[in-house]
Amino acid sequence: MSLSLLLDDSAEILTALLTAPKLYHHGPERFRPLLTREEVDAMIDAGTLPMRNVVLLQDGTAVDPCRYGKGDMPRRGYIRGMLNDKATLSLRGLEEMKPPLAGLAKSISCETGCSTHVNAYYTPAGGHGLRYHYDRYVTLIVQLHGQKAWPVHPPFVENPVQDYGNFTSRGFTEEERRFLEFTPPAETYTLGPGDVLWLPRGYVHSPYTVGDEPSLHITIGLKERTPQWVAAEVAGHVLRQALADPEMRAGLAPADVAEPGDAVKEARAYLIGALAKADLSELSAVVRRAAFRPS
Repeated sequence: MSLSLLLDDSAEILTALLTAPKLYHHGPERFRPLLTREEVDAMIDAGTLPMRNVVLLQDGTAVDPCRYGKGDMPRRGYIRGMLNDKATLSLRGLEEMKPPLAGLAKSISCETGCSTHVNAYYTPAGGHGLRYHYDRYVTLIVQLHGQKAWPVHPPFVENPVQDYGNFTSRGFTEEERRFLEFTPPAETYTLGPGDVLWLPRGYVHSPYTVGDEPSLHITIGLKERTPQWVAAEVAGHVLRQALADPEMRAGLAPADVAEPGDAVKEARAYLIGALAKADLSELSAVVRRAAFRPS
């Protein structure tokens, strides 16, 4: 299995990632081998979901795990009770739990060079998961059961990453919150079983169930590689090579640390020279190995 299981234009996307949302339609049985509502219900009612894989969401926020955790497992019956109260169950790290999802995640990682993770979201009829937010990675939403609507707004932050524009640390400004409160979404995508939504990083969304059936979908996160990541891998390789030079391992005088101007100039000159002399094919191999090594 690979990206072509999910997307009709996977070959084109490997050449240039989509920068706008796109909805794909498939038959309702296409993704049953990955995960079913019946499987999730069985794990809930048998009490076999480990705490490390469980997050409960209610009223748009995560429920304190102390309310439902008992050691390594949730309190028996608590998750079902929360679902009956219209909470959403989020199952995290399914690529480590379910072989078909493990195989799909590994295949996509090998195909794209992106690190991946797989979560599932089980929301009862009339339920609403997280309120408006955005992710710092491409999200592939794969609808497995029921229907879910995805109101979407364009990004407030262009190309957010872990260390810049991350919603978890940044949130929304007051102006952005007012915009979301009073502005209809630019687009609302309603997904039924077999549908897949490509949602680029940064797009603001707040999904909710539609109809009388609970919704179950998986999200496959694709953490894109960026020019900054390439630069960091290249610089890291050059600096690791620098350890072979005794002068680069010599100690700095405390005065040079307190006033590092001259040391910084020497370091800059070293990096410029090392990068100018570096073999581009060797650096390309370094970056390729970094992209495709197991996460």
